[in-house]
Amino acid sequence: MTTTHPPRTHTPDRTNPDGSTTITMKRACNGCGQLLGDVTEQEMARGINQLPLPDVRRECPDCAPTAPEPRCLPVSTVDGDEACLDGECDHAVEPGADYCTNTGEHTICVTHSEIDSDGQITRAEPWPCKHSPAA
Repeated sequence: MTTTHPPRTHTPDRTNPDGSTTITMKRACNGCGQLLGDVTEQEMARGINQLPLPDVRRECPDCAPTAPEPRCLPVSTVDGDEACLDGECDHAVEPGADYCTNTGEHTICVTHSEIDSDGQITRAEPWPCKHSPAA
Protein backbone atom coordinates (compact mmCIF):
# COMPACT_ATOMS: atom_id res chain seq x y z
CA MET A 1 0.00 0.00 0.00
CA THR A 2 1.48 3.35 -1.04
CA THR A 3 1.10 6.27 1.36
CA THR A 4 0.72 9.77 -0.10
CA HIS A 5 3.20 12.23 1.39
CA PRO A 6 2.65 15.99 1.34
CA PRO A 7 5.18 17.74 -0.89
CA ARG A 8 8.26 19.07 0.83
CA THR A 9 9.09 22.75 0.94
CA HIS A 10 11.69 23.82 -1.64
CA THR A 11 13.39 26.87 -0.11
CA PRO A 12 15.40 28.70 -2.79
CA ASP A 13 18.94 29.91 -2.18
CA ARG A 14 19.02 33.53 -1.01
CA THR A 15 21.68 36.15 -1.77
CA ASN A 16 22.31 38.29 1.29
CA PRO A 17 23.05 42.05 1.25
CA ASP A 18 26.75 41.32 1.93
CA GLY A 19 26.94 39.11 -1.19
CA SER A 20 27.02 35.78 0.69
CA THR A 21 24.48 33.08 -0.07
CA THR A 22 22.17 31.34 2.41
CA ILE A 23 21.14 27.83 1.42
CA THR A 24 18.73 25.28 2.89
CA MET A 25 19.89 21.68 2.95
CA LYS A 26 17.95 19.45 0.57
CA ARG A 27 16.95 15.79 0.85
CA ALA A 28 17.44 13.37 -2.01
CA CYS A 29 15.65 10.08 -2.62
CA ASN A 30 17.75 7.23 -1.27
CA GLY A 31 16.62 5.11 -4.23
CA CYS A 32 17.42 7.27 -7.27
CA GLY A 33 18.98 10.49 -5.92
CA GLN A 34 16.25 12.85 -7.14
CA LEU A 35 16.02 16.00 -4.97
CA LEU A 36 12.78 15.92 -2.97
CA GLY A 37 12.96 19.25 -1.11
CA ASP A 38 14.17 20.65 2.21
CA VAL A 39 15.37 18.27 4.91
CA THR A 40 13.03 17.90 7.89
CA GLU A 41 13.98 18.65 11.50
CA GLN A 42 13.94 14.88 12.21
CA GLU A 43 16.32 14.18 9.31
CA MET A 44 18.66 16.95 10.43
CA ALA A 45 18.62 15.66 14.02
CA ARG A 46 19.36 12.11 12.87
CA GLY A 47 22.23 13.23 10.66
CA ILE A 48 23.78 15.39 13.37
CA ASN A 49 23.55 12.50 15.84
CA GLN A 50 25.00 9.93 13.42
CA LEU A 51 21.75 7.98 13.16
CA PRO A 52 20.42 6.53 9.92
CA LEU A 53 18.20 8.80 7.86
CA PRO A 54 14.68 7.57 7.15
CA ASP A 55 13.93 5.83 3.86
CA VAL A 56 12.18 8.42 1.67
CA ARG A 57 11.66 6.39 -1.51
CA ARG A 58 7.88 6.58 -0.94
CA GLU A 59 8.11 10.39 -1.28
CA CYS A 60 9.81 10.15 -4.66
CA PRO A 61 7.61 10.36 -7.76
CA ASP A 62 9.86 7.84 -9.57
CA CYS A 63 10.47 5.34 -6.75
CA ALA A 64 7.17 5.52 -4.80
CA PRO A 65 5.20 3.06 -6.96
CA THR A 66 7.59 0.20 -6.17
CA ALA A 67 9.14 1.36 -2.87
CA PRO A 68 8.81 -1.10 0.03
CA GLU A 69 7.71 -0.11 3.53
CA PRO A 70 10.64 1.49 5.41
CA ARG A 71 12.69 -1.21 7.12
CA CYS A 72 12.65 -1.15 10.92
CA LEU A 73 16.17 -0.63 12.29
CA PRO A 74 17.05 -1.62 15.86
CA VAL A 75 19.38 0.70 17.81
CA SER A 76 20.67 0.17 21.34
CA THR A 77 20.20 3.11 23.68
CA VAL A 78 21.20 3.85 27.27
CA ASP A 79 19.08 5.88 29.65
CA GLY A 80 19.72 7.28 33.09
CA ASP A 81 20.73 10.40 34.96
CA GLU A 82 22.96 12.76 32.95
CA ALA A 83 25.84 12.38 35.45
CA CYS A 84 25.62 8.59 35.10
CA LEU A 85 25.65 8.78 31.30
CA ASP A 86 28.62 11.17 31.37
CA GLY A 87 30.56 8.91 33.77
CA GLU A 88 30.56 11.61 36.45
CA CYS A 89 28.64 9.78 39.18
CA ASP A 90 29.73 7.83 42.26
CA HIS A 91 27.75 4.66 41.45
CA ALA A 92 29.27 1.23 40.98
CA VAL A 93 30.44 0.21 37.53
CA GLU A 94 30.55 -3.50 36.68
CA PRO A 95 33.88 -4.72 35.24
CA GLY A 96 33.88 -4.19 31.46
CA ALA A 97 30.76 -1.99 31.56
CA ASP A 98 30.62 1.45 29.98
CA TYR A 99 28.04 2.86 32.41
CA CYS A 100 27.16 2.59 36.10
CA THR A 101 24.53 0.22 37.46
CA ASN A 102 21.94 3.04 37.64
CA THR A 103 21.54 3.14 33.85
CA GLY A 104 19.50 0.92 31.61
CA GLU A 105 20.09 -0.37 28.10
CA HIS A 106 17.18 -0.68 25.69
CA THR A 107 16.70 -1.48 22.04
CA ILE A 108 14.39 0.78 20.06
CA CYS A 109 13.28 1.00 16.42
CA VAL A 110 15.08 4.12 15.21
CA THR A 111 12.96 4.14 12.03
CA HIS A 112 9.79 4.89 13.99
CA SER A 113 11.27 6.86 16.93
CA GLU A 114 11.71 10.63 17.15
CA ILE A 115 14.97 12.34 18.07
CA ASP A 116 15.54 16.04 18.76
CA SER A 117 18.49 18.08 17.53
CA ASP A 118 20.40 17.40 20.77
CA GLY A 119 20.16 13.65 20.24
CA GLN A 120 17.53 13.14 22.94
CA ILE A 121 14.95 10.51 22.10
CA THR A 122 11.61 12.28 22.39
CA ARG A 123 9.48 9.30 21.39
CA ALA A 124 10.89 5.78 21.46
CA GLU A 125 9.29 2.92 19.54
CA PRO A 126 10.19 -0.25 21.47
CA TRP A 127 11.83 -3.22 19.77
CA PRO A 128 10.52 -5.39 18.29
CA CYS A 129 8.69 -2.64 16.44
CA LYS A 130 4.91 -2.89 16.03
CA HIS A 131 5.39 -1.54 12.48
CA SER A 132 7.65 -4.42 11.47
CA PRO A 133 6.16 -6.91 8.98
CA ALA A 134 7.31 -9.68 11.34
CA ALA A 135 5.33 -8.16 14.24
